[in-house]
Amino acid sequence: MAQDKRIRRTQKLLGEALIKVALEKGYKNTTIQEVTDEADIGYRTYFRHFNGLDELLIQVAQDRLDNFYEVLDLPLPGEMIADPISFFRETGQTLFRHIQANEKTFRFLLQDDSSRFVLEPVMTRACEKAEILLRELPQENIPSGVAANHIVSSAFALMRWWLENDFKHSPEKMGDIFTDLIVKPTWLVMTEGTPVEQTGT
Repeated sequence: MAQDKRIRRTQKLLGEALIKVALEKGYKNTTIQEVTDEADIGYRTYFRHFNGLDELLIQVAQDRLDNFYEVLDLPLPGEMIADPISFFRETGQTLFRHIQANEKTFRFLLQDDSSRFVLEPVMTRACEKAEILLRELPQENIPSGVAANHIVSSAFALMRWWLENDFKHSPEKMGDIFTDLIVKPTWLVMTEGTPVEQTGT
């Protein structure tokens, strides 16, 4: 157990160091030596945990995604949502509050073009999660996989815009925009012609 804690602590320090150095220099200009110097961890120790810088970056992104799901507290597969639109509005507000509270991490992950490759598996997993929520809806109009991809890709674009514009609107306002611009139209078109009691709206 003590060893596991040391491993997690070392990896956490390396991840934080990567974000700090990459924000200053850009990911493509960041070296493992600079990351280990910033983390005050031996260069050779780094390779006991990661084979290269990309591997550390992928773990940082995946850890942030896992943390996202904990914060958002999404329903389990098959669990009914009594009021979906209100649920997604609250979820959106929580999402943007979390981004604001972890600004450095998300500026690095979403605004550094050289690290964009890491978002592909992250977005794929997010789409899978979203599709689970949408799978219970009627799919005559739009398949759940298509709708999930639209919501997730649009949400990432909205998050990037918010960062680029230095939090022009409050997290609460961004949650409203996320719901009214992205979620609500998709939800409504998927459930068009479906009795209200079957959609939860």
